[in-house]
Amino acid sequence: MDRIFPRWARSWGELARSNALVRSQCLCCGLQQRVDAASMAALHGGSSSLLDALDRCSVVGCHGESYFLVARSYGRRWIAMAARPDILDAIERGAPPANAMSLGLLESHSQAVAQGSAQGDKFSRREK
Repeated sequence: MDRIFPRWARSWGELARSNALVRSQCLCCGLQQRVDAASMAALHGGSSSLLDALDRCSVVGCHGESYFLVARSYGRRWIAMAARPDILDAIERGAPPANAMSLGLLESHSQAVAQGSAQGDKFSRREK
């Protein structure tokens, strides 16, 4: 069965015009990264499609390939822009998604900011 993709995700230009969200996800390390659709439209041309497109992972030390996911807005389902059976199989077998939330980086960052803020209060009291 052929997969059906939304009209607003037809090309990099359409994604940029619709302000849709784009991510890449590496098949090897699983890291997800934000992708700027307008920059990609300028780089590849507004009519170029991201369907079945693969890009090199930009994580230092990873030699994997990334595929693209799109969503109309936050809170919506992410759609993998893949239709070729070999890419769909690679996605199925690939690393699970990894991002700041799944890696627990947001909680540790919030704690560090809170600790830094508390230390800043101590220093400001000493100066007075």
